[in-house]
Amino acid sequence: MTCNRSLMALLAVLAISGVGMWSTDAMNPAVAATITKSAILEDPVAPKVAPKGYDITIVQFADYNCGYCRRMHSVIAALIASDPKIRLVYRDWPIFGPVSVEAARAAIASQWQGKHEAFNAALYAGAGKLDSLAIRTAANRAGVSWPRLQTDLVKHKVEIDALLARTSEQAPAIGLQGTPAFIIGAYLVPGAIDLATLRKAVAEARRNPNGPAKAR
Repeated sequence: MTCNRSLMALLAVLAISGVGMWSTDAMNPAVAATITKSAILEDPVAPKVAPKGYDITIVQFADYNCGYCRRMHSVIAALIASDPKIRLVYRDWPIFGPVSVEAARAAIASQWQGKHEAFNAALYAGAGKLDSLAIRTAANRAGVSWPRLQTDLVKHKVEIDALLARTSEQAPAIGLQGTPAFIIGAYLVPGAIDLATLRKAVAEARRNPNGPAKAR
């Protein structure tokens, strides 16, 4: 997605707040019942950065082997560093194969030793596609205890696998076709954008927490 589109076009704008903001007509009713705002924003297993007093949530759908996700990591990091009232929810959506799944599972597991943010950054810091060795190298660079990580991968296997399954169900159900993608307040923003545009999107989401008036 190019950054020279107007903000309202960029925000494509799909609102996720309020009844009727998504079309669930084509969904299996059992699936539609689980695709709620709370289920996506408040998943109990999804890693989060939640500063005290935050006033807006960004949900990031990403794959560690996605080049655009790697590009967006530094953009999101800069935004978070400059805006202390943003909560970030990580929703790993590993769509680029087995190594993506391996990296996602390891990143999620690292939260139980308090290393997710550092490990997430280290996984994006390398050049090119990840492999198993690169994942372990990133873990070492982030100060992750590898033995503890292996223990947590086993101990929390059911939770981790269930989270990934929920994300793989929810992401396409709300209209996503790939990574990266972001929920910013009431808006769904697919694709990579620059920092200035991201800041404008956050400001717009704060001004209109329920989405554009025409969508309500």
